[in-house]
Amino acid sequence: IRARWRETYTAAEAAELQELVEAARARKLNFMVAIAPCLDVVYSDASDLEALKRRLDQLLVLGVTHFALLFDDIPSTMASADERAFDSFAAAQVYFTNSAFEHLKSRVEHPVVLFCPTEYCAALAKHDVPGSAYLNTIGDGLDPEIGVFWTGPDIVSKSISAESLREVGRVLRRKPVIWENFHANDYDVRRVMAGPLGGRKAEILGLIDGLITNPNNEFEANFVPVHTTGAFARGVDVESEALGAALSAWQPRFRLAFSADHQVIGLDDLQLLVELNYQPFRQGPEVEALLQTARRMLSEKRPDVGAADWQAGHRAIVGLRDRIRGLFERMTELENRDLFYAFHPYLWEAREEVTHLVAYLDWLAEGPPEDGEFPDKQRIYNFYRRGFSVAVQELLPRDASGRYRHHT
Repeated sequence: IRARWRETYTAAEAAELQELVEAARARKLNFMVAIAPCLDVVYSDASDLEALKRRLDQLLVLGVTHFALLFDDIPSTMASADERAFDSFAAAQVYFTNSAFEHLKSRVEHPVVLFCPTEYCAALAKHDVPGSAYLNTIGDGLDPEIGVFWTGPDIVSKSISAESLREVGRVLRRKPVIWENFHANDYDVRRVMAGPLGGRKAEILGLIDGLITNPNNEFEANFVPVHTTGAFARGVDVESEALGAALSAWQPRFRLAFSADHQVIGLDDLQLLVELNYQPFRQGPEVEALLQTARRMLSEKRPDVGAADWQAGHRAIVGLRDRIRGLFERMTELENRDLFYAFHPYLWEAREEVTHLVAYLDWLAEGPPEDGEFPDKQRIYNFYRRGFSVAVQELLPRDASGRYRHHT
């Protein structure tokens, strides 16, 4: 909990944390602890700096030597005492972080500290990275051994170009460490991003000083995201190649319960599972092609339902529904219940919605009268989305890309 950043761990908490540190070390992993003193810190208050040092000292005793200090997602305001002590918000953060780093260096050799700035993407710097007084102050003042997180053009970046990294590198006076939000879903609880990392080319690897992924809340949904991010870090930037390897490695986790011969869900099912929960900015290729087919079929007020292409499209959508139904049923039989529950709400919704789509296409195929109204109560259950959040969304008109457009 960020608000408790001043508190040291209890004996029981420290013992559990030490187990994690030792388990990571046994697997040749660096265990990093992030502390976020940004909510209520008074940068000029010696007692706050001492509180941070106590936390760091306790973690050092437990074997932690990698740290992140986070100053993200906070108002850019300071206490009155800080306004008198520092020229700017950034200068206060530089002082506080450098002081913590100097303390660590006095206690242990080669500590690693990463810093998350308040302006951690170009959008938060008003898309003017070179002109950002905040980022320039960070670049000038922060100890050059401290790494700086960067998420790219946006908080969740569709792509990250080499030129954008050169630009921020010049301002920060160091290569940034990518904080990869591509697979994060904490901002949209109705989605999970189970597809491969995309929108990044291997040419950027030489322009960064590391890459940390911030994945889905659902642990079991992160196998493909983490696997493909690791592949990218090794220079594999072909999505299909990375995805195929990840699915094969993931498949053993999909063992069916009560299966005497250790049967697992097939790769075709796993491909569909990922396609339905692909990436933040697009559907899986096969699913998107079928959605395009459905859009074309529904674009005409009176479609020619006897045409060969319309009937082929109808069969394809019915086939997708049947595949999703089959996948849903097989997922309910998984031995790994955490894996089942990670995807259950998303697959449930996909199954229901595609069933509604097929019911509507079936009705059109019957040739209803021109002024006919779809008999939804006889055809489907009423799963029409309701609730406060939906009501608010209906108040704000958006275009197909999600941008707001006020009625004129």
